[in-house]
Amino acid sequence: MCIGIVAATKAEIAPFTAAMRNIETEEYSMLKFHKGNYAGIDVIALFCGVCRVNAAIAAQILIDRYQVEQIIVIGVAGAINPDLQIGDTVISSQVAYHDVADEILTQYHPWMESIYFTADPSLVHGISLANADDPSVMTGRIVTGESFIDQEGREEIIERYDPLCVDMETAGVAHVCYANTVPFAAIRSMSDTPHESGSGAFEKYCKTAAEKSVRVLIRYLDTAYR
Repeated sequence: MCIGIVAATKAEIAPFTAAMRNIETEEYSMLKFHKGNYAGIDVIALFCGVCRVNAAIAAQILIDRYQVEQIIVIGVAGAINPDLQIGDTVISSQVAYHDVADEILTQYHPWMESIYFTADPSLVHGISLANADDPSVMTGRIVTGESFIDQEGREEIIERYDPLCVDMETAGVAHVCYANTVPFAAIRSMSDTPHESGSGAFEKYCKTAAEKSVRVLIRYLDTAYR
């Protein structure tokens, strides 16, 4: 088993790579892929850069060059659901683009039956089970777009998709995994909320939220492959 771990920024992947062992680093397409292991599990970890195209490039290389069998996206997100607090963590059940017309995916390649990419049920279950004692970890819908969502656009996203949170990368990875029939899931911790929003909140809470996302991942890895 080899698992790909993807985050958008160095700050989001660093808490995980710090826990890895026997790391070797290779560079392709301007990205640094850190090969190593965690608790005896082979992992390839990297930060891909912000936005879904960067995330898609990373995911395809993980699949083609490293033959990963699963991809897990980690890092931070912005809360859309008003009940979420800073540090609360969402495990993806479904993922969609919030800024792509529905028919782009359903009437054209890859001719999906709906606009939603479904995260791998066994991965989602395993991550959820490993974090069952943490009430701040929940499962729900994540949407992805190319812009930072503050207050503007929030209500439209809620009306169309009713997600728990929004980010800028997960759907890019989900799209690649769908096309390659590779299981995926995402673990996103809240760095900003409807009550504490904007770039200031993101800068203030990004490190804490990133560390929380990695703790949720590590709980899963510590239990799933023992």
